[in-house]
Amino acid sequence: MLEDLVGLARETSSEKRRELMERVADLFVEGSEKYTDRELGLFGEVMSKLLEKSNATSRAELSEKVSRDANTPRDVALQLADDEIEIARPMLENSPNLTSDDLMSLVSSKGTEHRVAISGRSDLNVEITDELIQHGECEVLRAISGNQYAPVSDWGFGAIAEQASGDAQIQANLASRKDMSLAAAKNVLPLLPPGAQQQLMGLLEDDTGELVALVGQAVRDTSVKNIENKIERIDAMQLLGQVKEGERSLDSVISYLAKQDRPMDCAMVISKLSKMPEEQVASSLLKINGQGIALLCKAINIGREAFHDLARMRYARLSLPSSKADELALAYEDVDAGIAQRTLRFVSMKNSVSMAV
Repeated sequence: MLEDLVGLARETSSEKRRELMERVADLFVEGSEKYTDRELGLFGEVMSKLLEKSNATSRAELSEKVSRDANTPRDVALQLADDEIEIARPMLENSPNLTSDDLMSLVSSKGTEHRVAISGRSDLNVEITDELIQHGECEVLRAISGNQYAPVSDWGFGAIAEQASGDAQIQANLASRKDMSLAAAKNVLPLLPPGAQQQLMGLLEDDTGELVALVGQAVRDTSVKNIENKIERIDAMQLLGQVKEGERSLDSVISYLAKQDRPMDCAMVISKLSKMPEEQVASSLLKINGQGIALLCKAINIGREAFHDLARMRYARLSLPSSKADELALAYEDVDAGIAQRTLRFVSMKNSVSMAV
């Protein structure tokens, strides 16, 4: 066995390196529980060096083999978890060797697919789930809300519920979370459709009847709100007409609507001027990650102060500190208008192709 491995190690072809990686991985998995700390350390060094020279297929195979092994050297686990998603996924989903700090770092530094993989783990803590939720990505929110092993804070449930409108999967997931506190449920229930409300209330202990009363009030409030929304929408359409006629500036209209806490009317105005679907704009506006709405606003030349007003409104809606709005407004200054407009044209073209198919 040893002579064979030494012989393979001398080979430089990718196929031989792949064979060497397979043999080393098999040798490790077969006896990982029996090896001493020193031997495990040597395996770690060998695998790390092989990973540096191996192709993606070999790295993915190693990741699959060692992802669930508690004796996998942490450096190897991290190296694989930080790789491209097809290689990283087994480690992100299963590895017991990744610490909470490791996971938090990966959530912050990697992309959506890595965050989705992490969201399905059974050993997450509230700090990690809050960090995942703050990115505002629908795929991640679906995974977190559907993971019954993932603890979610009261704030986290509220933030997910804010994104649940029009997303049947998130609504269904929230309706099955029997671990939701009554305090969180008070914020979540009014944002769910009637069927999901009834299902969630059936799971929670509400001896006081407070949740039933809350839902009843929400129904009454919704009827009144629908009338108010129709009046406000007429007002917003008139304001948009004034912008198109040159009677009012776009910035003044956005600031006015934002200060009145009218996100859907802001979305309508931005939608009409950018020619993007209103639902897409609204989703971008109320996502925790503000990059999308920043690009949209820059593409239609919304000024910094008006965007700052918009940012204050959205972060207040998301129950996040106002300092986040200040940070986003500051970053907005650095967004290149040309790049934003090209991005908008690309997304518009992609939407057109999707509709045509």
